[in-house]
Amino acid sequence: MAPQASSFPFRHLTVALACAGLALALAGCVGAPPQAAAHQAPASGQPGYSAQAAQATQPALAQYSLVHAAHLPHLAWALKGQTTALALNEVQRGTLAALAFEVRDQLQPRLEQARATEQDIARAALAGASVQQLAERLDRLQQLKREAAQVQIDATQRIRTTLDAAQYQQLRQRAHAQAPAAPAMPEYSLLLPAHLPHLMPFVAQLDASAEHRQALQARAAEADRIVEQVRPALRPRLQQAQQLEQESARAALDGRSAQDLAPQLDRLAQVRREAAEIHLRCIAQVRQTLPPEQYARLLALAQPAAR
Repeated sequence: MAPQASSFPFRHLTVALACAGLALALAGCVGAPPQAAAHQAPASGQPGYSAQAAQATQPALAQYSLVHAAHLPHLAWALKGQTTALALNEVQRGTLAALAFEVRDQLQPRLEQARATEQDIARAALAGASVQQLAERLDRLQQLKREAAQVQIDATQRIRTTLDAAQYQQLRQRAHAQAPAAPAMPEYSLLLPAHLPHLMPFVAQLDASAEHRQALQARAAEADRIVEQVRPALRPRLQQAQQLEQESARAALDGRSAQDLAPQLDRLAQVRREAAEIHLRCIAQVRQTLPPEQYARLLALAQPAAR
């Protein structure tokens, strides 16, 4: 029978890593890990980022907008193949065809850049970059997602004015039927959880050697303090982002312009940024708490589940 003392480091290690799972502990999602970008430990033993594995598991491109497609479906994309079903006249067909190309040219590059920027931020954060060091990249990501949302909302308004009321309602219903499922709470951060590993489900698989137990115990009080700070700070921001997304999406679909919604969108971008910064600081704390080989092992354990 294993001695009781051996469970002590794992108990506090679990507490220390609660923040690393972002809202897993906060939203009651500690069970099965969500889709996370694959990160692997290089042969040197230092934690690393697998861009190839991350590309294989990354979210759909539409998910990189400031407002998730589950709340604000892409009407321009839903128009494909609907000429007959919507009984579009010749003028409508020409207008919407031109709009579809315009939206593609404006939206796709921003979403692709947002995806690449998220991957870059994740790679740097896991390698030890601080929030301050990542500030410019976070600024860029926030701007890209904000611009993508504006393009999408502008397109929604132009489609709404091109169609009659019945056609628009039919398209809106079709777009909602095709939209992805509502995001999990951690996905309301500026950084999608797919690009940072969720570590909590794998903590119990770590082997805490005797030489590491004393160090882990010494950091237990600090870890407890970190978690107590994170929970009340992170959860309200994720909930507020969820509410702002839902309200902004409903308003846009009902006819509000991106200009009208600018204050809500600006606030949404800021709240999602704040949540991401909390997450990044937690990742840094976990990295500092664990010995390098344990941290690398934790990332390696999380990688297969992300595939």
